[in-house]
Amino acid sequence: MPDPIGWAVLIVGALVGSLVGGVAGFGTGIIMLPLVAWAIGIRSAVPVLTVAMLVGNLSRIWWSRGEVDRTVVVRFTLGAVPATALGTAFFAGVPAEWLGRFAGVFLISSVPLRRLLATDFVRMRLRYFPALGAFIGLLSAMVVTTGPLNTPFFLSYGLRRSAFVGTEAVCSMAMHLARGATLARYALLTREAVVVGLVLGGTMFAGAWAGRRLLERMSDRVFLGIIEAMLVVMGLHSLLFPR
Repeated sequence: MPDPIGWAVLIVGALVGSLVGGVAGFGTGIIMLPLVAWAIGIRSAVPVLTVAMLVGNLSRIWWSRGEVDRTVVVRFTLGAVPATALGTAFFAGVPAEWLGRFAGVFLISSVPLRRLLATDFVRMRLRYFPALGAFIGLLSAMVVTTGPLNTPFFLSYGLRRSAFVGTEAVCSMAMHLARGATLARYALLTREAVVVGLVLGGTMFAGAWAGRRLLERMSDRVFLGIIEAMLVVMGLHSLLFPR
């Protein structure tokens, strides 16, 4: 369990991270991962964040519940759920530096990728989502938060603002459920991890509500600009600090 200073850092981080996630549809997990690892150790970070992000995603789903694209959710989860469960059983064996550098390269390249996918030359189709879900599910098992990796494909399909935030949140929640069940199966989801995760997840409701209010005032152009800036910053961070 975190000490008092650790609790304070985690709660403030959960508020800030959920505000970012409420606006951009991703970023909460990337902000929280190093804070949780610092407060309670890297081995406990995946179980704690699995619980926290599961609860936190419920808030984003609630605020955007009327605009979730159910057809995308069904197709994506067909590939994501089994891949997440499979990958979770092996997540500890992959060097963290490999994952970090791969994520950094992908995040930075996703900015031109999104623009390419938005053209008539290449366009994201509904039938591609099961394969995308399988790929993202395997990564999710090891890095917990894959919202930035989803982003160019979900945007290319035409999802914007609340539709993007809500749909991505439902897809992420399905992966968190699969990961949590697998962690529990291997006795990695302890009572302490559940308690810390529930506290942080509950804190995220406030940040998600504030993010929703900001999102309602944004144009699509501002929304896409914020997302692209975050992708580049987070990609550089992953390259410079791959662990």
